[in-house]
Amino acid sequence: MVMKLNKTEFIKELENKLYYSEEKCIMINEVLENNFFLSQKNKDKIIKELIIKLNCDEFEATKIYDIAVKIIQDEIKYKLNHPFKSKA
Repeated sequence: MVMKLNKTEFIKELENKLYYSEEKCIMINEVLENNFFLSQKNKDKIIKELIIKLNCDEFEATKIYDIAVKIIQDEIKYKLNHPFKSKA
């Protein structure tokens, strides 16, 4: 993904924040990887894809999107403040 946050760590973080199974989080990650999800104009497209893939409502899909963006933003902020330090 972005900076040093790899796919496995991102999926684990989604599991922890959303309390979803690994399989569901992998599907979420696939939708996000197929789109540039930090762009606001793609938000609606991603939310529609999440609704279809996960069979959830718009509120839940928006929550998933917002949490995913927050995970990435937090990782970027951490790397900017601690460029030579690992989060582990």
